[in-house]
Amino acid sequence: MSVVFEFLRHNDGFKCAMLSMDVEGGFDNIDVDLLCDFLAAWECPTNLILWVRRWAGNRVVRFRFNGRVSKPYFVNCGIPQGSPLSPFLFGAYVADIFEPCLRYSPSVRTVVSSYVDDGVILVASDSRDLTRYTMAEVFKDCDRIARGSLRKMGFSAIKTK
Repeated sequence: MSVVFEFLRHNDGFKCAMLSMDVEGGFDNIDVDLLCDFLAAWECPTNLILWVRRWAGNRVVRFRFNGRVSKPYFVNCGIPQGSPLSPFLFGAYVADIFEPCLRYSPSVRTVVSSYVDDGVILVASDSRDLTRYTMAEVFKDCDRIARGSLRKMGFSAIKTK
């Protein structure tokens, strides 16, 4: 929130817009092989990459409802939401989608920021049309990377406003 408030304060007098985005099914749709490739590209030690692969793969889950426990289900995709490690791994997986950036020119200013599977685009300019156009272009870029052939992720229409 402090980024949003600071952006608005700094751009007083400009036409401002904010787009809040949520990666749809983010944790469930992580391709563990691709995640491990990203970790290797960032020179993460091999023993940690192998540990992440073992930790994320071949998990067993059961559901509990009204005191009854379901049969076991084997899960081989995604990473467990709710684990303290998962937000860090998800951040590594989507780092290029929500690559933090701050761009300022005399007429247009943009900020892209994220926290785990939620992102925000802030745009300020001296006209509403330019603000709308810039917002659409920045969102298209984020969406293009998210939906790319490697990840095939998208943004939740209900949660993206």
